[in-house]
Amino acid sequence: MRQEDKLKEKYGTDPGFRVPDGYFEELNVRIMSNLPSYPEAPRSENLTAWQRVKPYVYLAAMFAGIWLMMNMFHHMSMSSSSLNLENPPEALVQLAESAGYDMSPVFSMESDYDLEHEVSGNYDSIDDFETDFGYELSPQYSSIEVGRLHVKEGNPV
Repeated sequence: MRQEDKLKEKYGTDPGFRVPDGYFEELNVRIMSNLPSYPEAPRSENLTAWQRVKPYVYLAAMFAGIWLMMNMFHHMSMSSSSLNLENPPEALVQLAESAGYDMSPVFSMESDYDLEHEVSGNYDSIDDFETDFGYELSPQYSSIEVGRLHVKEGNPV
């Protein structure tokens, strides 16, 4: 005989708990009678025209503000770059050259090394450089001699 069968024989199969007759039929009535009375929902007042329209006016104002902000950012970005289809880079170069500016170094394909070699080849001293560009170097740099840059096989010597 199994252990389970022995326990059933000794104690039986009755759980010992019983629900009184009619308990679940009366349960809903007893719960509802113990609850406090539910207050009636307040009636809504008649809204004025402004109270009905106000959310839509606020929404329209928000979108108008966003549109104005984006428009301002657009105009600010256009004025800072000033490049568009009506004003291509070639037109800027022509305008600058007609005003007396040399724009070739700005759009040059030369490397920094080539530019340094060209500048150092054109000037024998800082004094010449100062006069050409209108710079005044501080006294600690005034004694520097700029000699010709000698290049051997692409490397400075």
